[in-house]
Amino acid sequence: MQADGVLMFILIVLVILSSVHLADAKKNKTKTSRRNKRRGMTTSKFVTNILKGYERQDPPPNGPTNVRLGIYINSFYAISEQTMDYSLNVYLRQNWTDRRLKFKPRKINGINTTEIKLEDETWNKIWIPDVFFRNEKLAKYHDITTPNRLLTLKNSGMLWYVSKITATLSCPMKLHKYPLDTQTCPMMFESFGYTTDTLVYDWLDNPVEMDSGQLDLPQFRFVKFFLKDCSQNYTTGSYPCLSVNFVLKRDIGYYMIQLYIPSVLIVILSWVAFWISIDAIPARVTIGLLTVLTMTTQSTGNRSQLPRVSYIKAIDVWMSMCLIFVFASLLEFAVVNVFSRKEIRQSARNTFRKRALLAGHAAAAAQPTHQEEIALEQINIINNGRNFREAMDKRGYVRDPDGRQKARKIDKISRKAFPLAFLTFNIVYWTAYIFV
Repeated sequence: MQADGVLMFILIVLVILSSVHLADAKKNKTKTSRRNKRRGMTTSKFVTNILKGYERQDPPPNGPTNVRLGIYINSFYAISEQTMDYSLNVYLRQNWTDRRLKFKPRKINGINTTEIKLEDETWNKIWIPDVFFRNEKLAKYHDITTPNRLLTLKNSGMLWYVSKITATLSCPMKLHKYPLDTQTCPMMFESFGYTTDTLVYDWLDNPVEMDSGQLDLPQFRFVKFFLKDCSQNYTTGSYPCLSVNFVLKRDIGYYMIQLYIPSVLIVILSWVAFWISIDAIPARVTIGLLTVLTMTTQSTGNRSQLPRVSYIKAIDVWMSMCLIFVFASLLEFAVVNVFSRKEIRQSARNTFRKRALLAGHAAAAAQPTHQEEIALEQINIINNGRNFREAMDKRGYVRDPDGRQKARKIDKISRKAFPLAFLTFNIVYWTAYIFV
């Protein structure tokens, strides 16, 4: 009997212990379930709760929404005069407040939810400003290896939207001073569908940031940027617009080496003809023609790299004047050659008469016959050989014809006049296009 009581007591104790164990297990399971449930409150679910009743088609209420803009420039490249555009890679930053998305700060699983990073699928559920580049030719988002976009929400309802964009933008260039020019290339941000009654734009505190080491352009030097309001009235209303304008000064170094210095050397080479004898016709003609053809080729090659504008550029003035100088040196030789040959026939006749007088044939000298014409040609040959001419010159009968003297004088004047005129042109040219 006593043994049965002990056995019963043991069974009761086991039942009680089992019940306690099951209760603890159930309690632990409940805690675990609650903990798992709390862990299951992910950011996306939390955002889903915030977005209940939210209409993404409607902009934030209570007046026009203030959207603040800014950019960080990663690279600046591909500035083209031919197509009048440029390309750059930027982080576009947008900041605005949507009070419909306000929430109370709380911690979920140790995560501070005063700021939430919104996932990609959430972007299509939230109103985002419809910013576009007004002067865009081509643009794209980056998505390697993941979409390069970030959207964060703060408990106050403030949103930050950052996206990486590569864009090719138009840049209307004024090439009057090319290649001594300075260009201003705009980057315009405009709302596509909202007027200023619904949306207004403003700049962030640091609207334009950049790494100066990434802006080493091959033909340009970055000078500065300035901000401008480019809001414009259309038939459907006034749309907000902001622009940042980049001031770029062309680097003259490339053009000095490839254009200016070679053309100066060609012009100087054309002056060598002034020191060559007026009788060296092949040499002077060769120099003149080669310099003219070289300048023409250089001018044509330069124009092929530029758009066909209707106004005169600085490079057109330079190339045209250099071509005029080398062509003028060729014309100078033509004038010299005309003067040097102008009195050859008359000089030959006078020489024949003087020779006839010396020989005692005055009557024959007064009335030239056919034989005298033949003799004149022989005298020309002798004159070219300079033998007879030197003999007659020693006796005082023959002098250097006035035409040849004038030709030599023209050469002497040209040796000083051409360099002086070219120097004057350079002073006027560089002063007008650099300092004015």
